Amino acid sequence: MSLRSRIPAPLLAVLTAIGVAIVAYGGGNVLGFSLGRLLNALGVELSLRWSFILSVVTLQLVAFTGVSIAYLRYREWSLREIGVRMPTLEGWIVLGVGFVGMLILWLVGSIGSFVVGQRLGIEREPQAVFDLAQQDPLIFVLLGVLSILIVGPTEELLFRGIIQTRLRETFGVAAGITTASVIFAFIHITGFTTLAAGLLGVSVLFFVGLVLALSYEYTGNLVVVAIMHGLFNATQATLGYVGVRFGDPEAMALLTALL
Repeated sequence: MSLRSRIPAPLLAVLTAIGVAIVAYGGGNVLGFSLGRLLNALGVELSLRWSFILSVVTLQLVAFTGVSIAYLRYREWSLREIGVRMPTLEGWIVLGVGFVGMLILWLVGSIGSFVVGQRLGIEREPQAVFDLAQQDPLIFVLLGVLSILIVGPTEELLFRGIIQTRLRETFGVAAGITTASVIFAFIHITGFTTLAAGLLGVSVLFFVGLVLALSYEYTGNLVVVAIMHGLFNATQATLGYVGVRFGDPEAMALLTALL
């Protein structure tokens, strides 16, 4: 009897889901760091913009996509089986409604976490990428474009197409999408500088991710949630860019707290 067959199915499903996320995220960061060090050793000094592009390409495009494809081949799943196909009219409607729902939850959740943070004495902070973009506003533009082309599709491939599908396979709909949303939220905690601020941030991301998970469950279409995710990130990036370029200091401080 193999070790795998001795592990209870629920535990195996959770370990697989977490393991896939860690391998993809950890592998992507290691790859990005290694490439950065190699370029530095060769005398190539990357600007903030190119460093950001390199991080997105290595983490999302290479690592997330590579790990997802490897798992698909291991399970002998096709892309169509996990919902890579053109959305129907109903799918486009779900995309629109879900996108608006994500924005509302993000706004309400961000304000709520800001209030909670103030009462608990926790300073609310944006994810690292938004802090970086304040030094070079064009990074917001790059974030918006890359979110639609790379970030949205690759994150949804990994977290909904692979992780949620695997968890749902064992736990069913409710527990499967909830657990997948928790993993999706907590994988982003490294984007914050303190644990307390990170917990506030991921609490909002959990509900945003839950909208994506429910939309994927309802439509069975990965393209729907990939576009939804990309548009949501691009909207955040647009607000950030407008705030930095045209906003006054007080408005920018509030926007940063929400982002």
